Amino acid sequence: MYEFLALLTAHILADFYFQPTHWVTSKRTQRWKSGAFYGHIAVVTICSYLLLGYWKQPWLALLVGVVHGIIDLIKLYYDKSRSTQWFVYDQLLHLLSLILIAWLVTGASVPKLIAAWEEVRKIETAATLAGLLLCLSPVSFLVGMFTKPWRDELEKLAPGVDDNLANAGRWIGMSERLLIYFFVLLNQYTAIGFLIAAKSLLRYNDKHPSEIPPNYITKKSEYVLIGTLASYTAAILIALLVRLATQD
Repeated sequence: MYEFLALLTAHILADFYFQPTHWVTSKRTQRWKSGAFYGHIAVVTICSYLLLGYWKQPWLALLVGVVHGIIDLIKLYYDKSRSTQWFVYDQLLHLLSLILIAWLVTGASVPKLIAAWEEVRKIETAATLAGLLLCLSPVSFLVGMFTKPWRDELEKLAPGVDDNLANAGRWIGMSERLLIYFFVLLNQYTAIGFLIAAKSLLRYNDKHPSEIPPNYITKKSEYVLIGTLASYTAAILIALLVRLATQD
């Protein structure tokens, strides 16, 4: 575990603290021809070597640096629009590479891999993962279907009004359910109260174009409240069912 944490810390330092903005710009424009690209690999390698502490095995840190560079090149060549999606892919690949290298460092073996898989197969792990996945997209679709009548009513009140960011409600809902899910599993019900209080700060601007009916804002607020309560209820119920399933 220490090896992974050491490599992860080195990655965070090299990628987010010791990488100047002009290096990032240079890498995006020149890719593998950029001196900043090789400078970044050197920083990753040095940080990994110092934090890992395997002084007589410098090739481990060098391996981390080379793999890091390959992953960065993949992102540089395929991420044309500098999207959040590719940022996530890039970091997940880095994380996976660090896990594999740390596993190799600590003595990879088939029995260890089988033991790790057996941990995943335990009912506690399986139930927690299943509940987490349920809280995300499935509940989003369920809440969407449940609130459709009120959404249609709002559309009739103000046809064609586009007053929402694209997919913002869906992502907000999934983030809230994820927090509530883990709060319930950790028996931190007070934290849920803070989350609800924070959500109550949401207000809709009373100013609106003349073509929007005055009661649109009120109905929109009620629509959001209904969706929020349905979303929270689903997350709490799923978490309680997971706790019930994992009790001895």
